[in-house]
Amino acid sequence: MKKSILILSAAFMSLAIVQSASAQTATQGLSLSVIKVYRIAITGGTITLGINTGVAGTNALTAVSDASSTYAITQNNSAATHLTANLDAIMPKGKLQIALASVLGTSSGTVDISNAIAASAATVVTAIAMGAEAGKSITYTFSANASEGLLTATSKTVTLTVVD
Repeated sequence: MKKSILILSAAFMSLAIVQSASAQTATQGLSLSVIKVYRIAITGGTITLGINTGVAGTNALTAVSDASSTYAITQNNSAATHLTANLDAIMPKGKLQIALASVLGTSSGTVDISNAIAASAATVVTAIAMGAEAGKSITYTFSANASEGLLTATSKTVTLTVVD
């Protein structure tokens, strides 16, 4: 009986030694971060705005608008983030305005960007909260006065920029 207990004890001890020998662990430290992410995209193709009517006796011709474009934005920085708009060059004649809708931020309403180039970009949405929104409307309005004369087809590029 003593022999059986001794053999059984030796078997349990060897099992315990084998289990502790096969249970190894290793650790590794990680450094995690999320950097500033600003993303903006515009949907919609080239827009054509042509003024071709007015009211007799009135200098201001009938303005034209287009709201077929939308934008999407993602930002994770702060509520001080805002959107600016500018043209590639100052308008030679007429006035171009832009209005952007926003739920995450506060729209500046209809903003004249006729003279807004990169160095003097106009703020169009302020206080954009962290998060994302898509399908927000962009409305362009083009107006001119009869006294300015003709403006042959002029191409312009509008740039929207996310700024913190």
